Amino acid sequence: MTIAVGYRPHRVQVSGRAVECCVVSVLLLFHTGAVTVLSFTDASGNLTAAGQRTLQMLLLPVYLVTISVAARHPRQLLSTLRGNLPFALLVALPFLSTLWSVSPSITLRRSIGLALSILLAYVVATRFTPRQFLLIVVAVLGTSMVCSLLFAVLAPQMAYMPVGHELRGVFNHKNVLGWNAAICILATANLLVDRTANLRGLATVLLIASFCCLLLSGSSTALVVSAASGFFTLVYTLLRRSRGATRIVLILIAAQVALVGLMSIKVLVELLAEGVGKDPSLTGRVPLWALVDQNILQRPLLGHGYQAFWTQGNGEAWEIWTKLAWIAPHAHNGFRDWMLSCGIIGTIPLLTVLWRVLARGAWLHWHRPQEGWLWLNVLICVFIVMNLTESLLLVQNSFLFIIFAAAVLMVSAGQGRPRA
Repeated sequence: MTIAVGYRPHRVQVSGRAVECCVVSVLLLFHTGAVTVLSFTDASGNLTAAGQRTLQMLLLPVYLVTISVAARHPRQLLSTLRGNLPFALLVALPFLSTLWSVSPSITLRRSIGLALSILLAYVVATRFTPRQFLLIVVAVLGTSMVCSLLFAVLAPQMAYMPVGHELRGVFNHKNVLGWNAAICILATANLLVDRTANLRGLATVLLIASFCCLLLSGSSTALVVSAASGFFTLVYTLLRRSRGATRIVLILIAAQVALVGLMSIKVLVELLAEGVGKDPSLTGRVPLWALVDQNILQRPLLGHGYQAFWTQGNGEAWEIWTKLAWIAPHAHNGFRDWMLSCGIIGTIPLLTVLWRVLARGAWLHWHRPQEGWLWLNVLICVFIVMNLTESLLLVQNSFLFIIFAAAVLMVSAGQGRPRA
């Protein structure tokens, strides 16, 4: 037997890029609340006070890692910041609202959490392409879907809701599983049809797992999100293939459908609820919205301060809770909650951000479809739809808002400008 003189075994080298990708994926996975939040949930399905304090402590290293990753690329972050100043204003407004908040300490604390959450979105937007972002989302949510199904088999006493017995998997509530499953269906479906990724087998398995989680969760909002994903995917696909007058007609039709949907959301919610055999008020949302609208009109310009309305020390919130006999944690509508927080001065930049990103995203998809802008456009649209019945908009430590913010910033930073 001969041994080569001077032979040195090859060392496994891990690139800094791969490490960065893994770190960002882990950070996003933590923000999903998978397993962590469920571990501190009591028998009734509510997060315990001790568990809430523990989770807040666990967020500190997450924030520190996020800051350290962002600090390595200051120029890219500043460039992205300048590329969407209205979005930057949305980050600053919660801090400013401390001046008129009904609970300044809570507003300041939650504003810091929002800013650090959005910092992670800036990292994703500046360091990854749309396709790389797609792979990260599939990895994070796909893992959660598979683990949720395994949890249902291995630990059914924890995997199902205490009341109703719908599947919640590794999350603390069935709706959270449903929302994430709907987004995972969108992501895996796009990965499945992406010929450059060559991951059709994996995408098929994760797509099936996501569908199972969606159906077992019994979440009405998640079903609406999935249907909206299909609708917007069809619209953007047809727009890409159309030309001239046909494209204009499609845009007008899509705009009219969206406008009618927004104006008749109350009726649609009631019809959906009756269709799935639930309370026509959709678990009290409709009467809640009526009371919330009254409080929005009381402070229409500035609002009540960022996330300060739904607090124990706010008497106006107690009036709503007393009338409904239900302690609602939020308005179950992201746009209403933002108006409660920052009023008209916060709504104007929000609408500006949404209008600009929808126009820029459509332009990028029309002119550079090979870069994978389709799924980001659909993600942005379905997140808007989701916030018609849920409050996920501009919420700190929310995985869904972080990936929405990353999509907005990524589209805003896309080279090229829409034609006038």
